[in-house]
Amino acid sequence: MANTSMPGLARLINRAARTLARDGDAALRPLGLRYAQVPVLALLRDGAELTQKDLAEATGIEQPSMAQLLTRMERDGLIRRTPNPSDARSRTITLADEATGQLTAARQQLAELDTRAVAGFTAAEIRTLTELLTRLNNNLDPE
Repeated sequence: MANTSMPGLARLINRAARTLARDGDAALRPLGLRYAQVPVLALLRDGAELTQKDLAEATGIEQPSMAQLLTRMERDGLIRRTPNPSDARSRTITLADEATGQLTAARQQLAELDTRAVAGFTAAEIRTLTELLTRLNNNLDPE
C-alpha cells in the first residue's frame, strides 16, 4: 500500500508550478502583465510574426485558451494582429512596440523569482534539477 501521507511526484511538481505561477503573477502585476503572457511575449520578441496556431503549438496552450489570452493581450496593448498575407483565414501576431520594455522588466522579475525558488541549492543541484525536469518534460511531452 502506498504511503498517502507523502505527496506524490506529480503533486509536488503541480504545487511548485502553481506557486511559481501565483508568485509570477504577483511579481508581474506592477508591469501590467500576467505570468501566462510571458511565453507568448518571449516568442514574439525580436520582431517575430506568428499565428495563433504557431503560438498555441509552441507554448502547449490549447487553441481556445490561446485565443482568449491573445484577446486580452491585444486589449491591453501588448500585441497587434494583422491579416496574414499567406492565409486569409488567420492573422499574424506581433509584439506591440510598447511591450518591449515590459518584456525586459518581466524577464528580470522572473529571474529573481527563479533565484528565490532555488535559494539554498548548490550550482550542481540546480543543474541536476534542470536536467531532471527537462527529461521529465520530454518523457511527458515528446516532440
